[in-house]
Amino acid sequence: MSHPTPGRGRRPLVIAVAVGLLAIIGIYVFTARDGAAANRTDCVSLELSSSTEKDDILAAAADTYNRSGREFAGDKCAKVSVHGLTSGAGMEALSKGWTAADTGQPQPQVWAPSTSLWLSRLEARGQSAVAVSSIHPSIMSSPLVVAMPEMMAKVFLEKNPNPGWADILKLATAPGGWGSLGHPEWGEFKLGRDHPELSSSGLGASMATFHAAAVANGFPKIDESNVGNAGVLRFVHDVESSVARYSKDAAEFVDLLAAEDKKNLPVPYVSAVVMQEELAFTYNKRGPIRKFQAIYPKDGALQFDHPYVVLTSATADQRAAADDFFKFISEPETQAVFRATGFRDRGAPNTPTQELRDVLSVPAEQSLPTMPLPEPKLAEEIVKLWNSTRREARVLLVLDISGSMTQEANKSDPELGDTTKITLVKPAAKRALDLLSAKDEVGLWTFSSPGHTEVVPIGKLSDNKAAITQAIDGINPVGGTALYDTVAAAHAKMIQSVDADRINAIVVLSDGQDDSKVPPPAALLAKINPELTERAMPIFTISFGKDADPDAMRLIASTSKALAYDAVKDPKNIDEVFTAVFRNF
Repeated sequence: MSHPTPGRGRRPLVIAVAVGLLAIIGIYVFTARDGAAANRTDCVSLELSSSTEKDDILAAAADTYNRSGREFAGDKCAKVSVHGLTSGAGMEALSKGWTAADTGQPQPQVWAPSTSLWLSRLEARGQSAVAVSSIHPSIMSSPLVVAMPEMMAKVFLEKNPNPGWADILKLATAPGGWGSLGHPEWGEFKLGRDHPELSSSGLGASMATFHAAAVANGFPKIDESNVGNAGVLRFVHDVESSVARYSKDAAEFVDLLAAEDKKNLPVPYVSAVVMQEELAFTYNKRGPIRKFQAIYPKDGALQFDHPYVVLTSATADQRAAADDFFKFISEPETQAVFRATGFRDRGAPNTPTQELRDVLSVPAEQSLPTMPLPEPKLAEEIVKLWNSTRREARVLLVLDISGSMTQEANKSDPELGDTTKITLVKPAAKRALDLLSAKDEVGLWTFSSPGHTEVVPIGKLSDNKAAITQAIDGINPVGGTALYDTVAAAHAKMIQSVDADRINAIVVLSDGQDDSKVPPPAALLAKINPELTERAMPIFTISFGKDADPDAMRLIASTSKALAYDAVKDPKNIDEVFTAVFRNF
């Protein structure tokens, strides 16, 4: 899995399956009526930015709309274009003033995030009036759930038939993890969840756990008077202590679980993932050996309402076109497609559809208790406080300083001119450190040939930041690329000193091929494969520049249960890539 930039790039496999799913079940029936307006050249252009779990569906609807010959406001027509971008990235772009350079996408006139929580965050930042012109009712609905592999869910639910977040907390902090429920072979309880500043699932998970923490501490709900309460923060921290890492998209965890499912491995990579219900539906629809069981914490369901937001960038004609397209996707035919892909009816969000009953075994009589959305200032405060409650990290940064790092980053890019690769890497690596807290632990290695150098031993960032920054500034590339030997040594070093209370990880950047110029040897892959060693140490890789070896880097990352990122085609993206990697921690 390669991730060139945060918020966009390759679509996770399990989400992209939605379109194929529609064809398989025969419900994908957007019928084009190629009327006279379909071939007109004077139609109003409308750009729509959609959250990534539904952009394929909206793009298909837009294609049918564009070919339908539909007219509005008398004799006007529209051509709708849909682009996918995570809701967090969309909010950041709107709050800063949308530019194609930052997002890789044209400025939208319509925004369709997963949840109105992002509108709350815009409002808290004082940007809502600047960006938002009007808000339509939701397109569809999907609650946030905790998805567990069925075998684990069965054991958990036998002990906790009506679980809440406190029950998940009890398992997450129990000595011996799953051993406390009679299954020591499953190890510690590991939770997969998204980063709240990047993902709707991550943002929703933070809101839900803070709400549950308030209730557990005797408050009726989370509010500004108790959000900083010591007991509330301790509850949230204890839940976060089980987090394997912080993703930008829950589909990253699901992709890894899907790969494991094909191998029929005995123990899943994570014990549970916080995600939208529709993603669990899509995964189960693929027919895995080990399906998901969706758990709905009794503390209250956080419903993702998928609003349809017309932005101030829209002209009068574009606002009229936006209204007409909303009417089109509200028609029964399109709403049936949403249901077929695991979404709930917008008018009955607490009642499961027949599709959810069939695929996720949701009880027909289910009526979800709804958790109220926090006010804008409270939502923003929760995100800020999350950073003090999240699981701390222990990261070894490993940088390639071979002689090729002194070469021009991209001769064909006039913006870069004769800028060298190492000139781009140095500031990007230093800025990545700013994403971590003073309590996180970081160390620095460099490598070329014949081997690696431990430049700054791992220690708290508050103690190490100045030394790491100075060391990065002083890098003088020389020599070859002892990539494989360095990866093996870094893995061995980190495995010997694992801190079970932290997220442990290695980050390796390389701009070239290993000196041997062969695929990673079996011996290396065996050492870093937790399926064989039962010792997990994820190695996140960054392939940099056109001479890098992204295939080898992807194999190293995937074998160690981590992710591969790259800035191969456009080295200018290296700053964004470092940010995306360090957001995992």
